[in-house]
Amino acid sequence: MPDQQPASPFPDLIEHLMPFGSISTLSGASGVGKTAFLASMIASWQKGEDLFGLKTSIPPAIGILAADRPWRDHQAWFDRAGCAPFAHYCLRDEAYAWDVLRDSRAVPKIFGQLVDSIKLPPGSFLVVDPISLFIPGRLFDYKDVAIGIGLLDQQLKERQLTTLGIFHVGKQKSNKGDRYMRPQDRILGSTALIGYSETAFYLISPEEAERRTYEFGIISHQLKSSALQYTRNADGLFIPAEIFDEIQEEEAALNILPADGTPVTTAIWALGIQRVLRISIASAERLMRRLRHAGRVVRVGKGKYRRAIPQ
Repeated sequence: MPDQQPASPFPDLIEHLMPFGSISTLSGASGVGKTAFLASMIASWQKGEDLFGLKTSIPPAIGILAADRPWRDHQAWFDRAGCAPFAHYCLRDEAYAWDVLRDSRAVPKIFGQLVDSIKLPPGSFLVVDPISLFIPGRLFDYKDVAIGIGLLDQQLKERQLTTLGIFHVGKQKSNKGDRYMRPQDRILGSTALIGYSETAFYLISPEEAERRTYEFGIISHQLKSSALQYTRNADGLFIPAEIFDEIQEEEAALNILPADGTPVTTAIWALGIQRVLRISIASAERLMRRLRHAGRVVRVGKGKYRRAIPQ
C-alpha cells in the first residue's frame, strides 16, 4: 500500500461527508427512487458541480458494483440523468456463482475480487448496490454488522477507494404506535451501520414522510444532521423542492374551497389539497383540522364544509 494517499478528489465533500477511503451509506425503501437519485448525484460529480451545498470536483473515476437488478435497469436512469459512461460490474449479467456468498468468512475477499474486476484507479469513487449482500452475518445483529463493515473497510482501504453503499429498508409502519421516531431507525442494522460508516444518507417518499416532498437526509459525524426536500420532474429525476411553510399550506388548502361560500364535501376538499400540495391523505386531513380549529372553515352538514364568513 502506498505511503501517501492521492489528493482529495472531492475537496469540501470529502472533508465533511465522505473522507477519503471511508464507507458511507444511502438507504431507502425498495422503489423509492434511490437509483434515480444516485444518477443525478453521479451526473453532478462528473461535471464537478456542488452537492448538498458542498464544493466537489471530478474524481479520477467512478465505478459501480451492482447485484440487485440487471444493469439495463440501472443504465436507464444514468442515461436519463445525462451521466457519462463509467466502469461497472453487475452480478445479474455475469452468470455469477451466487453460492460462493454463503461462506461468510470468504465474503470479504470475494468482495475485494469483485471490486478489482471494475479496475478503478486509487482515489476513485465506488458505489456498491446493495452493500448489505457483502456484509457477512445477520444485519439485525450489532456485532455482525460492525465486523462486516470493518472487513469491507479493509478491502476498500487497500484499494484506496471512497465508497457509497446502498441499503434497502422497510417502509414506514402505518400504525401510530409502531412508528419509528426517526427515519434512520428504519434501516436494518441501523445502530451499528450508522456508527461504523462515515455518513448515512436516507431517502423517504412523500407517503412515508407525510408531506408533499421526498426527504433526503444526511446524518454526518462531522456536520449537523440535515434533511433536504425534493420532488421529481417529468423524467422521474429528483429536483430541489419548493418549500411551503404552515401559513402557505393553510392558504393553499383554503383556496380549494369556493370563495362564494359554496359547500364542498370532505372527500373533494381532501383530494384537492392532495393534488395541489402533493401530500398524503393523512397530512391533508390534519391540515383541514387546523383550519377548522382556527375558525376559517365551517361545517354545514355531514361531510360538508365551506369558508367561514368574515364578521
